Amino acid sequence: MQNLFKLQPYFFTLYTLLIGVSLGAILASGVLSAPTIFRASSIVPELEISVFQSGILMTSIFVKLNMLLNILAIFILVYEILSLRISGAKVAPLLGFISVILIFLFTLYYTPYIVEAQKLGEDGIANAAFDAMHTQSVLVFKMLMASLCLLFIVRLLKINSGCKGK
Repeated sequence: MQNLFKLQPYFFTLYTLLIGVSLGAILASGVLSAPTIFRASSIVPELEISVFQSGILMTSIFVKLNMLLNILAIFILVYEILSLRISGAKVAPLLGFISVILIFLFTLYYTPYIVEAQKLGEDGIANAAFDAMHTQSVLVFKMLMASLCLLFIVRLLKINSGCKGK
């Protein structure tokens, strides 16, 4: 157990780095890529791309992002369970578990639904059920970004981490 405490700073560094990289990837895909992809035909007038085709491109970005998010979810689970057991911290593990739930909702529920709907063609996405699911997925994605941002800040400031005074 003593060796685990010696490695803790390295695990912490890797953990916060992975959260930071994931936050950057979320921002890059949601804030930077989406508006560009969905406005591609206005940016490049000769480019004839439909909203459906733009959606397929955006989905391929999110499918790749989901791999990173699932890896992050595993890291969060392991780190926060250990943190809960060792230090008795409560705030960060709670934020971590909320983030894991949101990650798995986005990657294992909403994304597969959207991928399957897109396989049906434009008719698969031109209905109220798809619109509702898409709206929910956007909300989950935004809540995920907020929870990861809070987790990152809490962990960096060591709020309620059991390490006060060190």
